Amino acid sequence: MSKQTRRRELERLRARREAERQRARRRRALLTYGGLGLVVVVAAVAAGLQLTADDTPAGAAATTVASPTTAPAQQFDDARAGAPTAPAQVACGGEIPPKVTRPTFDAAPKTTVDPAKTYLATFQTSCGRFTVRLDPRKAPITTANFVFLAGKKFYDSTWFHRIVPGGAAGIAVIQGGDPEGSGKGGPGYSIKDELPSSPAAYKKYSVAMANSGPDSGGSQFFISFDDNSKGLQANYSVFGEVVDGRDVVDKIAKVPVAGQIGDTPAQSVWIERLTVRTS
Repeated sequence: MSKQTRRRELERLRARREAERQRARRRRALLTYGGLGLVVVVAAVAAGLQLTADDTPAGAAATTVASPTTAPAQQFDDARAGAPTAPAQVACGGEIPPKVTRPTFDAAPKTTVDPAKTYLATFQTSCGRFTVRLDPRKAPITTANFVFLAGKKFYDSTWFHRIVPGGAAGIAVIQGGDPEGSGKGGPGYSIKDELPSSPAAYKKYSVAMANSGPDSGGSQFFISFDDNSKGLQANYSVFGEVVDGRDVVDKIAKVPVAGQIGDTPAQSVWIERLTVRTS
């Protein structure tokens, strides 16, 4: 084989390997962040961002945060027994909450909510408390589902497993509601979408259901800590807004991140307890 032919073969091999790496990144984004992760990639391309090989935005600070190491779930006697990938270091000086036993479900709940009533969901987290006013008028199915899961203590002792920091990343959200803490978990069923009429719904402090495609939402949700109306398409059901403790949401958003695409928290922020009050 001539040197020129060998050089061409090596170039083709490198191109094929790079394509395989890109496909692996896309698969990971779809599996671990549902449709939301894909939006980040699309937004980055649309904005003309140049990413380095490790998905760090060009021009970003060179500070590197080490990915946390985890032990097998059976070694934990706290909330990490259900979410073993959660970092041992808790943000804001908090502590890892106790483990809980969650029910499993075969079908979506048939409970309903009263659009004339007010539903306030209070999140007690490692970084403080904040309250979300749910929207039973615009999103009755999603609201009823959230109230049902909260009543079953499904969200207790779960952590915010994803923080997309905004800026060059395109969108600014914190995501939680996964009992596994991996981005792949849920309640065992899915619910129908109740999509907003436009992306304007993804304003700062709005709360929406995460999904991996149409009518695939379950328990995972995300909170916008900046205006995402230009970074997201109207593919996610908006079912609430943070009305109190917004500074706590901002504090969670500032937790350092690591991971392959820079959205895995290096410190855990736990939902110690989530309750819903109706009036």
